[in-house]
Amino acid sequence: MEEQLRSLNKIEGVKGVALVSNDGLMISSLFPSDVDPDAIAGMCASNFRNSTTTAKVLNVGKAKEVIIETDLNFIIFANIGNGFLALIAEKDVNLGLLRIRIGEAVKEIKKKMIEE
Repeated sequence: MEEQLRSLNKIEGVKGVALVSNDGLMISSLFPSDVDPDAIAGMCASNFRNSTTTAKVLNVGKAKEVIIETDLNFIIFANIGNGFLALIAEKDVNLGLLRIRIGEAVKEIKKKMIEE
């Protein structure tokens, strides 16, 4: 799983990436040193749960990916089953390519979780 995080973190425009459990515990993090990983994990988990609940209540399917666009960055959450991938990227990132790479990483992470 670390390999997938490192690979995503190397993409130009990506500022940090982490794996977070559904209950808000940090599993692994490659965020900058000025970011409190535990605080981020809790906030991200809350946002991801709210998005998942919204999709369920609206009966529009299971949330696979959540993208928050701010004036400066994208915050992306991708479902990995018993947790999610959280990623922060600059606005000028190639979002299409990034989403493809996130999808590939999610598949690899899920595969490794099954093996463990």
